[in-house]
Amino acid sequence: MKMNFKKYSLAIALFLGGMGIACRDESLYPLPYDDREVGAYMRIYSQTSNVIDLNDPANTGLDAIFEAVDGNKGNNLSEFRIFVSHRRGTSVSSEVAVKTIPASAFTAVSEPTFSDYKRAKIRVTATETLAALATATNFPGSFAAGDQVNYRGVMVLNDGREFTNSNTTPNIAGGQFYSASFLYTLTVRSLTAATWVGDFSLTQSSIWSFNHSAALHAGAQFPSYINQVLFPNQTVTLSIPAGGLSTERQFSVSYRGQTVPLRINLENGTVFVPLQNSTVDCTSERELYWTFPTTGNFTVAAGLVMPAGLPQATTANRGSYNVAQGAAVGNALTIGIDDDADEYGRRNGYCTWTRRARLTLTKL
Repeated sequence: MKMNFKKYSLAIALFLGGMGIACRDESLYPLPYDDREVGAYMRIYSQTSNVIDLNDPANTGLDAIFEAVDGNKGNNLSEFRIFVSHRRGTSVSSEVAVKTIPASAFTAVSEPTFSDYKRAKIRVTATETLAALATATNFPGSFAAGDQVNYRGVMVLNDGREFTNSNTTPNIAGGQFYSASFLYTLTVRSLTAATWVGDFSLTQSSIWSFNHSAALHAGAQFPSYINQVLFPNQTVTLSIPAGGLSTERQFSVSYRGQTVPLRINLENGTVFVPLQNSTVDCTSERELYWTFPTTGNFTVAAGLVMPAGLPQATTANRGSYNVAQGAAVGNALTIGIDDDADEYGRRNGYCTWTRRARLTLTKL
């Protein structure tokens, strides 16, 4: 009876408190919170490539998943406009419109992500870009290796307001979470067709957690999960994914005991890993994500003896390949990959600590 009385009293208190809040005079609020006007930004959730393939304009270009963020869960968006200009050396063309994406192209995000905002996968091919630039002043008429193609996004809301790079902030533009610069620069490169495809041996040549150090453990044993084989030795088959870019390669890989797809992008000597869901469960509600390493090297203190399996010296780990190779037996590329990122590529570690692995693929 005493417990029931307490519950009853608590319910009455909550009810009366709620009534008190509901009956407050909103004219006394210092700011009209419910009526204030809020802005918006267009986040790049995942960008496939940073290059345009000079040899295949129809199957290369700006390709990314965009996320519309506003105070109404992305429903304030009317359309997303993309403009483009061209740079060669110090010569820059005028900017012209290249594509308009309606709000209807942005759809709700399914689990396992936790985003409340709508996303759209948008591609502007190099062929479309060239057609638009043909109307621009000071455009040389074609692409050449080393050119820069500068895309600019404009987010148009239902009330007519527009948001682009000129009315954003450094945090919104460059922040890891926001990633909404509204400017997307691709460099023109030349990739030899049908290279880096076929069968390759794959080994995990090193692994490290950049969140750990000897000082952190003060001489104690490093956790066993830091020195773990996430990618066992195996044979993989690289191919250009159906509907993908000409610079993309995809293969099935054994990872944490499951066979899952992995995509990479070849970018003039660098192997780029776009943010992607590995589809491997971390918990009942979370899945592990892969993304591109933020830095180019593992750093290990001089004279420090690491446990077996961990790198014993500074090791390049962002991934690389020889642009003149890819077809002959013995040709090799490396892939740097951050494991255990979250849905936005933040390296917080969903399960343990984020690991940075280096994979070596050798042509068979």
